[in-house]
Amino acid sequence: MPTPPSLRELQRFIAAQIRISTEPNKNPPGDSNLCPQRGTPGVDRLAIYAQGYLERIRQALAEVYESVCHVIGAEAFAELADTYARRYPSQEYNLTMAGRFLPALLAQVPLGSSLPFLPDLARLEWRVCEAFHAFDRPPLNPERLMPPTLETWSRIGLLLQPSVGIVESAWPVVDIWSTRHQPRETIALELADRPQRVLVYRDDVRVRCALLEPAQTLLLQSLQAGDSLGVSCERLAVQFGDELPVTKWFANWIRLGLIVDIQLV
Repeated sequence: MPTPPSLRELQRFIAAQIRISTEPNKNPPGDSNLCPQRGTPGVDRLAIYAQGYLERIRQALAEVYESVCHVIGAEAFAELADTYARRYPSQEYNLTMAGRFLPALLAQVPLGSSLPFLPDLARLEWRVCEAFHAFDRPPLNPERLMPPTLETWSRIGLLLQPSVGIVESAWPVVDIWSTRHQPRETIALELADRPQRVLVYRDDVRVRCALLEPAQTLLLQSLQAGDSLGVSCERLAVQFGDELPVTKWFANWIRLGLIVDIQLV
């Protein structure tokens, strides 16, 4: 009589069948321990759960990457989602977060080569997803912005809302993203030589994408990385000169509630 598999062996087998393969192994370890029902072998019954896993991954990815799905079509997106499910088995409790590696996958597969804007478009949509689910903090009270002394000015750092993100692309990703509800046959966009830099943030329950100038992008990236105002402004001056409306930018970011605190760094 064959030795029955351990519980751990059965768990690993079932997990492999559900998470990765759509074709169940017909001779798994412990096959005799998988109960048939109405003449259907246990391994065939497991295939139902495998298909269910793939379908949930397809749905989760389509919800987050709505624009990517719209661009390539539902059939191609389903194939992409199946490839993703096999290459990146989900480790998430929340299926919404299961698609974090799709931009990386698109940079590797032929689809991303034939439509080279797709990885950046996916990066934008992932940032939108992260912004929507971020736990934002109360915005900075403007009364805290007292004029700093010369000694402290260069050491001041700003904390941005967790929902704030920046996406840089050689392609007009915001324009492409904005057509996701438009019939595909009516879309006519010029893609070449139209780079876009995008500020992603949440406004109450709505995520917004705003275009940035190169200098604004550099400043926000520097601040988000934890650099002080002094270091950040020095970088701006070196690359873009001194004549920049930095004060106006800060006033707008405070008005939008993107800054939550100031600190010495």
